[in-house]
Amino acid sequence: MMSRTAIIVLAAWLITACGFQLRGEARLPAYMDRTFVAVADDSSVFVRELGLLLEANGITVVDAPDPESATLRIDSQNMWRQPLSVTGQARVREFLIVFEVDWRLENAAGEVALERATIRLTRDYSFDEGEILAAQREEEFLRDDLGRAMAEQLIRRLEALSGAGS
Repeated sequence: MMSRTAIIVLAAWLITACGFQLRGEARLPAYMDRTFVAVADDSSVFVRELGLLLEANGITVVDAPDPESATLRIDSQNMWRQPLSVTGQARVREFLIVFEVDWRLENAAGEVALERATIRLTRDYSFDEGEILAAQREEEFLRDDLGRAMAEQLIRRLEALSGAGS
């Protein structure tokens, strides 16, 4: 018999396995045709997914800034968890995972196209001390999911700039 946590993880995996993602449909500002992504840690799921989404939307992601490239600065990317609910025996029943990214955008001339902005996303999950391995797997899955969702959210914010006439 499958545990509740395993069923939740399986259901979440099946939902993401349907392939929903942005597929080159966003209209990003024209000055972003060539973009340098300035980030301290480029190994996160968020940064990898952001690069893929930019390229899927016709943006050439460059390895270094140049006079013809916009600069998307990821000033910080922080993920943490905090207790969401506690049992009567002072044991954590649910956790909340929070992912926060501070970012800003500069055009090729180095002018600020968008002042520093923050995006915060959250996911919660149940925690059962008797199923510690399943809980760890679920948390890893949710952290990866938050990284992908954050990249999609950032693309939507950039698309809004294009609609605003930037």
